[in-house]
Amino acid sequence: MRPIERVDGSGLRALFEAAAAALAAGADAIDAINVYPVPDGDTGSNMAATMREAVAQARAGDSDDAASVAAAAARGALYGARGNSGVILSQALRGFADGIAGATDIDAARLAGALAHAAAAAYRAVSQPQEGTMLTVLREAAAAAAAAARELPGGGAGLACLPVLERALAAATVAEARTMEMLPSLREAGVPDAGGEGVCVLLEGMLARLRGEPLDLSHLAGDGHAREFAAAHEEDATGFCTEFVLEPEPGAEVDMAKLRALAESFGESVVIVGDEQLARVHVHTGQPEALLEAAGRLGTPRRVKVDDMGVQRVRFEAIGSGATAAVGLLAVSRGEGFDRLFESLGARAVDLGEREKPAAGEIARAAEEIGAADVIVLPNHKNVLLAAEQARQLARCTLHVVPTATLPQGVAAALLFDPGQRGPELAARMAEAARRVRTVEVTVAAASRTVDGVAVKAGQGIAVVDGRLVAARATPEEALAAGLRAAGAAEDTLVTVYVGTGGDAGAARAAAGAAAPGAELEVIEGGQPVYLYIASVEA
Repeated sequence: MRPIERVDGSGLRALFEAAAAALAAGADAIDAINVYPVPDGDTGSNMAATMREAVAQARAGDSDDAASVAAAAARGALYGARGNSGVILSQALRGFADGIAGATDIDAARLAGALAHAAAAAYRAVSQPQEGTMLTVLREAAAAAAAAARELPGGGAGLACLPVLERALAAATVAEARTMEMLPSLREAGVPDAGGEGVCVLLEGMLARLRGEPLDLSHLAGDGHAREFAAAHEEDATGFCTEFVLEPEPGAEVDMAKLRALAESFGESVVIVGDEQLARVHVHTGQPEALLEAAGRLGTPRRVKVDDMGVQRVRFEAIGSGATAAVGLLAVSRGEGFDRLFESLGARAVDLGEREKPAAGEIARAAEEIGAADVIVLPNHKNVLLAAEQARQLARCTLHVVPTATLPQGVAAALLFDPGQRGPELAARMAEAARRVRTVEVTVAAASRTVDGVAVKAGQGIAVVDGRLVAARATPEEALAAGLRAAGAAEDTLVTVYVGTGGDAGAARAAAGAAAPGAELEVIEGGQPVYLYIASVEA
């Protein structure tokens, strides 16, 4: 390969292709970077899949200016975003594209500016940004890039990108190593953040291609990293989640810059997708009425939806939508038993995936295919929550995301589904039902480490309760019993055990019966991979 001397549209396309190839090559190693020794790490796979969609769109265009290629890649990533890491990556690409808007090619100064826009957009994609995650790595890379550009003559205008990208990668690598010092869970496990590692790998791929050198990812071999910390992506608990579509006045266009500035002045977690002809807006704000009034000076707000995130779900009358159709239900599921269960409760089941999680665009399309004006979405996995939220900006129907983080939580929510009720109120009741469920997940440890104060050896049965490792035992069944006790299974509880691939229904029943002899016990074939047993405990 020859070095890339000029980063025009063709050059940027090649850099994006190299980034995608690097993530694909490193996906398995990044997936293994997991705080918990559970063999279902998916950060690398989700980032690789998101970047793959970005490249597909970048290749589809016939323009050869850098701005057009970046915009196409951002649009592809928006629809192809998978998992929390993929959603954050998609927003970083959107920010990168915004940073070079109108540019024919990219010099050192523009690259530094684009990386700053990328980091800022990534932070805005998360309601409660947590340091020690891929956000930190993106920010530190952007700061180093800006410093490198300032040191160049003319601030890097008209100069090659190489020194800026070199400094960005070096800073990202240092920041990634420091993530262990920033989050207690990473420090205890002795591993840094996996999303941050994905950022480093992406930059490594771009730098190698810029230099015209082969990519070397040998440093990823072995165990010694961690997946993104889930607390980085918790949803806001107060304020109003305000969404609307802004249409321009006849013969005019939406001023996207003014719209974004307006939205950011009113709140946080701002996500704006679309273009000058139709913009979808999502903002967390304490002043929804004032925001809508101000937005009305830039166009016509339609399909307005305002949810009170702290007390109750309140929907404003949809302007001009006339949405009165029945409510639909979409459940992200994994395993034939779970699929059948959700479908029997009136849901359409979409595959969770073993590593690559469903993209935001896939969730939006599946919801639209139900044919209802309102669709309730059950993500049923902590790493699908952000993609489901992003799908709200893409779907033509109105989505109500019930933040179920596990399959049993999704089942508890689905039991209350009534297509004749109004979406916001129904979603609120379903969310409350899900919160009453404790989930026990049992599998075989894929690595030896200490997590949540529990020492684990590879090959042991381990039990995770509501995302926290609570026990390591000689067998999965012993771990199941320990997990049920930790989850509070007792005489007045209902315990349901879903048996996965490789699990033993009889052994599970015996273990659960011994752990909670007076509980009402049900054992169901779930058919899920990875987890031999998934159990729910309900008071």
